[in-house]
Amino acid sequence: MKKQEKTKSDRPVENEGCITVANGSEQKHYEDILADVCLLHSILDQTMEGVVVCDVSGKIVRASKTAHLLCGGDPVSKVFEEAFPLQIKTGKKEHTNFRIEDVLNCKIIQGAEVSLAYSFGDRSNDTKVFHMLMNASPLLNAEKSVVGGIVILSDVTEQKRVKRRKDILYTITHILAESTTFKEGAPEILRGLCECLEWDVGVLWTAERKTGTLHCSDLWHKPSVEIPEFEALTRQITFSPQVGLPGSVYADKAPLWITNAVSDANFPRAAVAAKEKLHGAFGFPILTGNTIFGVIELFSREIQPADDDLLTLMASIGEQIGQFIKRKQSEEALIHRIDFEKTVASISSRFVVFSDFNSAVFKSLADAGRLCDAGRAYLFQFRDNGAFMDNSNEWHADAVTPEIQHLQNLPTAMFPWLMKNLQAGNVIHIPDVSQMPAEAAFEKQEFEKRDIKATLILPVHAEKELIGFVGFDSVVAIDPWHEEDIALLHITAEIIGNAAARKHSEALITYMAYHDTLTGLPNRNLFHDRLKVALVHAQRHKRMVAVMIIDLDQFKTVNDVLGHHIGDLLLKEIAARLTHCVRKGDTIARTGGDEFTIILPDLIHALNTIIVASKIIDALNQTFRLEGHEIHTTSSIGISLYPLDAESPEDLVKKADIAMYLSKARGKNTYRFYRSEMNNVKK
Repeated sequence: MKKQEKTKSDRPVENEGCITVANGSEQKHYEDILADVCLLHSILDQTMEGVVVCDVSGKIVRASKTAHLLCGGDPVSKVFEEAFPLQIKTGKKEHTNFRIEDVLNCKIIQGAEVSLAYSFGDRSNDTKVFHMLMNASPLLNAEKSVVGGIVILSDVTEQKRVKRRKDILYTITHILAESTTFKEGAPEILRGLCECLEWDVGVLWTAERKTGTLHCSDLWHKPSVEIPEFEALTRQITFSPQVGLPGSVYADKAPLWITNAVSDANFPRAAVAAKEKLHGAFGFPILTGNTIFGVIELFSREIQPADDDLLTLMASIGEQIGQFIKRKQSEEALIHRIDFEKTVASISSRFVVFSDFNSAVFKSLADAGRLCDAGRAYLFQFRDNGAFMDNSNEWHADAVTPEIQHLQNLPTAMFPWLMKNLQAGNVIHIPDVSQMPAEAAFEKQEFEKRDIKATLILPVHAEKELIGFVGFDSVVAIDPWHEEDIALLHITAEIIGNAAARKHSEALITYMAYHDTLTGLPNRNLFHDRLKVALVHAQRHKRMVAVMIIDLDQFKTVNDVLGHHIGDLLLKEIAARLTHCVRKGDTIARTGGDEFTIILPDLIHALNTIIVASKIIDALNQTFRLEGHEIHTTSSIGISLYPLDAESPEDLVKKADIAMYLSKARGKNTYRFYRSEMNNVKK
């Protein structure tokens, strides 16, 4: 009976986790299944891939250990999309949600790029992103019916991170190697970073060393991204330390990530960013050691979970760029120093021997202006005992409007603050015209009228006398000059001052060589030079020239009775009266103690000389009042005519002298021509 019951039992029975079978063949079949199940579990436990098996409803029935790690827990019995919210890449930046339903509907996926983001904390930044390759296909039974699906995920996060690092380092290194200056390479750096990271906008903020603020010096965005309001606001706004993303990076000298700038409390551009759909953002400092040069910030149109590895990489990139800037600054400083010394030598040598002072000044202003990146460089000179000033020389950059025509005949009293500082010998350095003191209100107004942002003005002295000033204007930036620039401009002003003093001395020596020191009239040398010129002109144009020699009657008595001081005063007063008796083109010279000589060129008729001679006699007959003395004097005048009397300068003077003695012989206080027939002409 027992044997019969045992043989009737032909189906497997589960008993406390064990499987029993009624006969040997079925037992072997189930042993094989059990072996396959154990092998599957072993494979799932040991594989490095994330393997997930789902049933026909999309619920997970099996998952490898790697799959458990990817989702941060046990995914079994969960719907696939709940455990693995995959984003499958469909374009360069486009992604869509992966659905297990597509696989269960017999869609096969091979080598698709997917990303998996998990939040593991309370903060929005507490997010980890996995980058993977996915293969997925349906599971079929013997009848070719779908009984489930299998998804295999290969984590390529590290490979992608390494590739991204290599791409960025190569791009930045290549750009820096090809750039002569950071300013030249900055746009390419922004473009390169955005393209490597697949972000949309890059902004460079430059640190102002004086104010400690940041201003936008460059901005790049993808051609397909339109952000006109955000760009306009970014280019005009400035950031102080701790304000906004750039200010926070600048203050902390460390990179910073913002998952969504639109909702960030310390992002002043949030409203415009929201309007133009900019969300993810991060910034990193450009620095070397403790010196920070600026900040780079990047923006994405997607909300971006924090990426600590990327921030670390960007910090390294910032240091690489900072070292490049420092090296270029050292190179530029050396080049600038060499150019500085060359410019000083050029300016100095230019004034060692110069025939054209104005040309030498212009070239020197141009050299100094170009080296210091000035918009204008100019020289003002004072005249009329400092009452007026004129812009006598000006150099200007190509795109800058010249002002020299509008800066003539200016009363110095209009510029009290400027004149006070110049007279005190101060170097006037105005790094920002908009911040000039209240007492310089008029000067500020004049500077702003000419679009001057910053200016540097240095007094010019000639033998300790203030004769003018040299100025250098910036019409582009505030505070553009360094100490070396100021030193160069100081040297330029000093050289020009010394040259002006020498020019003045040479002019004085020349003047003294050709002028009488007492009366300021031309002396015998200048008289003979001008007479030669007058005769050449008269010969060419068939005109006449008259030479008049005037001798004061009894001048010796004045000297003997009243002294040489009164005699000198009388001579000066006579010179002044004679000047009013002739034309501008005529020459009056003092050729002896009490002897004056006059050239009357370009005469049409000889009788014109009678008018002049009569004026002189009448003028000198008037009483002279000098220091309480009333002096009466007369004069004797002799006249010779070219070409009637002589054709050479010497003969004309000799015959005029003879005629003068004829006047004295005839009773003085009169005039005589060398030709006797001319004396019969009625006055």
